[in-house]
Amino acid sequence: MPPRKADPEPDMGQIALFALREAPDAFKKAVQVVHSQPKAPLSLLQRKLGNAWLKNAVENPPDPSGWWEIGIRQLSRTIGFDSNNREYLKESAEALMRVIHEWDVLAPAGNRVQWKASVLFPEIEIRQDVIRYQISSQMRDRLIDPDVYAVIDMTVVRRFRRAPSLAIWELCVRFEKIGRTAEIGWEKLRDMALGESAEAKTYQEYKYFKAKVLKPAIAEINSESNHTIALVERKDGKRVTSLRFEIQRKGMVQGPQEPTTPDHIELVAELATFRVPASEAQRLVKQHPAEAVRAALEYTRRRMKDSKSAPLANPAAYFRQALVGRYAEGQPAAKPVPTVKPAQQAAVDLREAYLAHWTVEAERYFAELEPADRDGYVERYNAKQTTGMLRLGKRTSRLAVTSFHRWLAVEVWGEPDEESLLAFAAQALAKPSQA
Repeated sequence: MPPRKADPEPDMGQIALFALREAPDAFKKAVQVVHSQPKAPLSLLQRKLGNAWLKNAVENPPDPSGWWEIGIRQLSRTIGFDSNNREYLKESAEALMRVIHEWDVLAPAGNRVQWKASVLFPEIEIRQDVIRYQISSQMRDRLIDPDVYAVIDMTVVRRFRRAPSLAIWELCVRFEKIGRTAEIGWEKLRDMALGESAEAKTYQEYKYFKAKVLKPAIAEINSESNHTIALVERKDGKRVTSLRFEIQRKGMVQGPQEPTTPDHIELVAELATFRVPASEAQRLVKQHPAEAVRAALEYTRRRMKDSKSAPLANPAAYFRQALVGRYAEGQPAAKPVPTVKPAQQAAVDLREAYLAHWTVEAERYFAELEPADRDGYVERYNAKQTTGMLRLGKRTSRLAVTSFHRWLAVEVWGEPDEESLLAFAAQALAKPSQA
């Protein structure tokens, strides 16, 4: 039998691979919703619809009557709904109007001023190719401008194929910076992930809930999201009473997310004065000896004060070069570049090789940043683009992705000057002799 051809990917604007798979498409989801307990089961499509509507509400004001609207084509792209079955979409939207949520069920008892429950989207209309909806008056202000939230990336939401996976992933994202979730009674987690249909006889025992829901959800999260999670069980004798998840963003070094010693905390604070993103600063002080980071900082400060040299346009970029190239230790003399071409052309080729190298590194660097830091770079890049096809968004082209990574390489490590080019050439020429 001939091999089966792969199914064509859904047309979502020909989104190019970016970071892990697509350009970030994130919004701030209020913790009251992330930690809510639906009183009825929510399908995967309903959970995705809810996210898309909340994202649209966070990013766009309502009309004077308090209604938000979103085009069905845009909505379908946002959630990855590639079916033409509008009736199914309509039925799922209608069902959301009947689902009551108990809000913020994980808040400590002392912090819960009062018990609150309501329908999240009490009214919905479909007019030709537009969906219009309202948000619960009880929760609207908190949802539109949340004080405490999880950063939910719709590029990840689109990948999930199981509703419990999405619910558990959102819970974990909320605790990403801490590295672990709070402990939750397993029945409470069951009801949050499945709705109160979880009271069905099938999941009255933890072993069945773990086998049928938790294990497949954890496997999907670890496969499809930007995180890896691990289940930790608390037992009373042989009986499991509560659960928590250990969380690690892919590409990040192991260990606590925050610096843990006074020396590290001081270094992170110093790096912040150079406008190094917080997540990168935390990673650098873990990956490099404190003495090396401090020496590179001091080397950069001396360079900034050097009145005989041109002013540094990007001190953070110079610091990174000084740290990686060990400038403070004294750079080895650069070996001469073979003159197989005219000197001017050789210089152009060297610059292109330098940029190509750091463009690849920029892609890795970007994937290791926290969402807020990534969003900052994307916003700054897009603000500089006068050509729409080079901007990053829902219809990102491969050309835009390449352009972004090349821009990011210069933004992070700086325009290649003579010093950095000579150091790059010396390292490149030294590699064969080290093999």
